Amino acid sequence: MSDISKTTINLPSDLKKELKKMAIDEDTSLSGLILKMINEGYEARTKDDSVE
Repeated sequence: MSDISKTTINLPSDLKKELKKMAIDEDTSLSGLILKMINEGYEARTKDDSVE
């Protein structure tokens, strides 16, 4: 497993509540869902950059 670095972010309460619901629906943790979303966004951005 890769090294993990803990970080803190501030989220609006309503967004956090919606993300928690999504995490439950996907049978994962809130951290797991956020990490997945960050990775998807990162991949999309780096893919777009390499096309130009």
